[in-house]
Amino acid sequence: MKSSEHLLTQFMMGHELIGDTRMLVCLILRDWLLCHMICRSEASCVQIMAPFLWYLYCEPSQLQEYAKLRLALLKVLLQPRVLHDEEQPSVLEQQILQLCCDMVPCLQIKDLMQTTEAMLFIEEVYLSLSRHPGFWKIQLAQLTLQLLCVCEVSLKITGECTLLIHLLERSVELLKEDFPVELVIIGIALLLLQTPASQQKPILSLALKLLSFADGQKIPKSSSLLVMPALQILSSTALEDCISTDEDGPSRQQLALKLLETVQQGCCRDDHQQLPFELALPISSTYASIFTTWRLLEVLGDESAASDWLASVESLLPITTTIPVPVLLLLVHLLVEDKGRNLRQILKVTTELAQADSSQVPNLIPVLMFKLGRPLEPALYIDILYTLPTLGVHKVCIGQILRVIQLLGTTPQLRAVTLRLLTSLWEKQDRVYPELQRFMAMSWAPSLSASKEVQWEKLIAKAASIRDICKQRPYQHGADMLAAISQVLNECTKPDQATPAALVLQGLHALCQAEVVCIRSTWNALSPKLSCDTRPLILKTLSELFSLVPSLTVNTAEYEVGVWSSRHWLFLHWKDFCFLITFG
Repeated sequence: MKSSEHLLTQFMMGHELIGDTRMLVCLILRDWLLCHMICRSEASCVQIMAPFLWYLYCEPSQLQEYAKLRLALLKVLLQPRVLHDEEQPSVLEQQILQLCCDMVPCLQIKDLMQTTEAMLFIEEVYLSLSRHPGFWKIQLAQLTLQLLCVCEVSLKITGECTLLIHLLERSVELLKEDFPVELVIIGIALLLLQTPASQQKPILSLALKLLSFADGQKIPKSSSLLVMPALQILSSTALEDCISTDEDGPSRQQLALKLLETVQQGCCRDDHQQLPFELALPISSTYASIFTTWRLLEVLGDESAASDWLASVESLLPITTTIPVPVLLLLVHLLVEDKGRNLRQILKVTTELAQADSSQVPNLIPVLMFKLGRPLEPALYIDILYTLPTLGVHKVCIGQILRVIQLLGTTPQLRAVTLRLLTSLWEKQDRVYPELQRFMAMSWAPSLSASKEVQWEKLIAKAASIRDICKQRPYQHGADMLAAISQVLNECTKPDQATPAALVLQGLHALCQAEVVCIRSTWNALSPKLSCDTRPLILKTLSELFSLVPSLTVNTAEYEVGVWSSRHWLFLHWKDFCFLITFG
């Protein structure tokens, strides 16, 4: 026995043992634990063994050859004892489990083997704690938060986290009202945005389970953070869900849709929630992001505080290239929950965020469409719609934005807005021009079913788009607009049709200024129609056109004739100009 204790002492003091000696030490250690700690219930042995156990399980450069020892020893330490008291464990078991809980934050999770071993360690500790959930309430809540942190690490290293999610589901039932629901929902939102499709179903099921615990009461405030992940799943193609035939239960899309409906129909709590338990030493940095997001979520309930936070984020965007996911989730939370006071500021920050990090655009577009389905003032709907083309900051984003705008164009009442949205998108990405041309050609076709108001809106939108094309890229597409300009001027001759005619004349002004067309020949073509036009808006626009003549000086006889013609027209209409000056 002395030789056995000598070997054990050597191992615990860090002396090197080689060959079969290590296996012998493992067996001796196991037998010693069984004899002294378990059979004799000597709780003091835990204190003696603590330094060795800390070294064995938490030493940074863990040796893989000790993996079997660590797992076998853990089984011995945590094996079920004879229950003397159903309400609480024995003193020996309390000391062992408390030691294991203290070691969890220090477990090594740097590679695949370490992460797998850490997950097995946490699972064994969790199952042991769950035998007395009332006694280990604090430890179970803290271990629940540690599980949440390990989920992200496990996804990055092993590619899956199903085991950990199942343990979290079990915690919901064990802890009930003590479950840290707000923090876990925030963690779920973060997880869903980085989880592969194959791992999303159990996470969605957990989210639904947490929201179902409200049972007619107000759902957690952090539930709105789940909107963007759910919309991302619903907007994805998800080919694997379409072709999968052996899948049990509802699909990802069905779970995401149910989650979105639950969040949308539920009423969030507006009171400040206190966390019953916090982590002093989390196993990874994920907890810091989750906790900070929760604290900000509590503060952003105040509109003035939300405005200050938005201003702070906006000031940092010019020097930022990658947007942290918690910031994106909080911005989307404000976008979804805001009733109108800060919405324009939120949309402005959203546009600037897309410019800083174009990879976030696919997440933002479904949220904007979701917001269009919420009750708002009419002017705010327009603001949201005109935010869509501003997100076209990269060619990769164009397809998704274009599909959304085309979908809006299928509604006759929205075709005028659709044309303006397409024009705004074209200003950012010229590759949209063929689609813009096609839609403009469709807009010329008469529609018997459309009302006069809708037809008038379409005409104004076409004229404004012609003007913008001539102003933005006169050399590239200006010549294509000449026929459209002529058509609008021919159609809009009535007194109440001056606005579209003036808009296309502004486009013609831009073409003459860029010298894409000759101002003299342009006026020669237009003078039969416009020389006698007395509509104030047309007179004003033509006078602006003729103001270009001095800057386009050419020493030719034709130019002199053009100058005389413009002066003659201005002289003929000087009374009309006096009227405009007097009465506006």
